[in-house]
Amino acid sequence: MKLYGSLASPYVARVAMFAELKGLDLPMEAAPGGLGSEEFRRINPTGKIPCLVQDDVCLAESEVICEYLEQVFPEPPLLPADALGRAQARMVARMTDLYVAPHNSPLTRMKDPANRDQAVVDRQAAAFADGFSYIAHFMGPGPLAVGDRPTLGDCALAPFVGMLKQTVFPHFDEIADPTVGDGRLAEWWAALCAHPLAGRSIETYDKALAEFLVWLRERLAQRAQGDG
Repeated sequence: MKLYGSLASPYVARVAMFAELKGLDLPMEAAPGGLGSEEFRRINPTGKIPCLVQDDVCLAESEVICEYLEQVFPEPPLLPADALGRAQARMVARMTDLYVAPHNSPLTRMKDPANRDQAVVDRQAAAFADGFSYIAHFMGPGPLAVGDRPTLGDCALAPFVGMLKQTVFPHFDEIADPTVGDGRLAEWWAALCAHPLAGRSIETYDKALAEFLVWLRERLAQRAQGDG
């Protein structure tokens, strides 16, 4: 079993956290030839990460991979035992993908106020606020996403929150960090960071993302100098 990906991706980090909470040693390698390359597309036609290969069969999409790992390695369980709890955990993951993940992209090139379209910033701020309110509403009993043990929902949401803490919240006053203060997501974040394995996964992802952002800035600077 092998995972292709880069830990700086929140989708890859979802699988990595899930595997760590399972106690699995899941080897990770960079996509052969790079993302979107013909070489990698021969393994995963989408050209995207993460991609899990098991017995020469490719599984794509982070949530599908996590569900597969849950079935093959049922202990410790990362979906609640009751049907309602399982649905709530899956709902947090799904709402993260639908109502949080898409709203970062339009802001990527707007960290500099001189290059900012305020209408876009305001629109994304409202979208983030709605998305986080939906997730908080549909979470199960706390302190974590559903109960007191990490689930698929925690593994899905945590990397995106970690990414936004580095790439969005510090740069846009209009976009509030929902893990600050006294709300449901603040309770959730504090409890998840305090969990020994989940907290370690969050720290590992934060470091990988920070290193990637440094590399990206250096690459963009080099490209700008070359264009000049």
